[in-house]
Amino acid sequence: MMPPIGPPPLIVATVTANTTAELVSRRDEVREADLVELRLDTVGDPDAGAALRGRVAPVIVTCRPRWEGGAFAGDETARLRLLSEAAALGADYIDVEWRASFLDELLRLREGRGVIVSTHDFSGLPSDLPARLAAMRATGADIVKAATTAKRLTDCLPLRSLGGDGRTVLMAMGPSGVPTRILPAAFGSCWTYGGQAAAVGQLPVREMIETFRVRRVTGTTAIFGVAGAPVAHSLSPAMHNAAFAASGVDAVYLPLHADDADDVLGFAEAMGVPGASVTAPLKLAVSRRVRAADALARRLGAVNTVRRVPGGWEGINTDVAGFLSPLERYQPLTSMRAAVLGAGGAARAVAVALGMAGARVTVWARRPEEAAKVAALAGGDAQPGTPPAGSWDLLVNATPAGMAPDVEA
Repeated sequence: MMPPIGPPPLIVATVTANTTAELVSRRDEVREADLVELRLDTVGDPDAGAALRGRVAPVIVTCRPRWEGGAFAGDETARLRLLSEAAALGADYIDVEWRASFLDELLRLREGRGVIVSTHDFSGLPSDLPARLAAMRATGADIVKAATTAKRLTDCLPLRSLGGDGRTVLMAMGPSGVPTRILPAAFGSCWTYGGQAAAVGQLPVREMIETFRVRRVTGTTAIFGVAGAPVAHSLSPAMHNAAFAASGVDAVYLPLHADDADDVLGFAEAMGVPGASVTAPLKLAVSRRVRAADALARRLGAVNTVRRVPGGWEGINTDVAGFLSPLERYQPLTSMRAAVLGAGGAARAVAVALGMAGARVTVWARRPEEAAKVAALAGGDAQPGTPPAGSWDLLVNATPAGMAPDVEA
């Protein structure tokens, strides 16, 4: 029942529940994954025998204690009993923490076969991770797994040199760690995990397969993405990956959660990314880092696209055309009173677009000096605060207010 370890990387569906019966029901709902991870620590009535009974797909049994980021609050004797029972009943894999006091006992019980030795760091990337992995491999376990926390995109990069032996799983948790889940082979992992957000940054299995085509990503697949913070809500990955699939292009488009230009461009250069979309809050900062820019990007001082060119990056801005195109289908903008909220990269593009179309633009923002800069680009006026009712014909919100996840703000 145990699947072979090797390319293409396998997909593990993590299943959690409040009761064992619910866990079994959710286990049986999994169709697309190669393995199912049963998180016994999340149920109130953990029962290894019941969780394994009638299974069809290969399973990993995990009972993660609270001291390793899990939910199991019982003592180690009870946890050992659950995992030993699962091992005796033929669970394909047992996941046990490297720090667990009974690790050696479980390894002896199965002679290392089907044992995953894991370590989790929720504070960042441990400096001793290479040594830790070496010690974990020396235990004789079939698989070693390390989950770190990526506070920046570039925190993912050190993982690339630590796996690739066919028995290692490496992931970075958090929004910035998503590339390690979508590109397991690039980070030396023999499998990756998906599910309903059992860990921060985890993606639904169906999304991993259908949107990101994880099983088709190889070492020659071109990597693109949308860079900004936040980006988990962006529809760009779904649209671009669908276009790649329809066109037969060997490429994948990722959410690249990054807070600054150095982070996203450092990651892109290390991973060989040929181009990316740029969204808030990076449009201005990235524009200052590009080697060349089109005329509109230079005028705005903001980019929404970068592509690799000899010696660096070229910045492009398509926001103006993208904003005007749908609006002008419905009514002329000439002489329309347009109020633009915000003074960031998106506001610059909107204000200039409206000015080019002949609208009378007023920029409203909390920072008067920034509002004045944006208004000057559009040949308009600047005001502090928010516009009063009746002072505008068209209102454009170019602020973060109302963005996911706070869509009601």
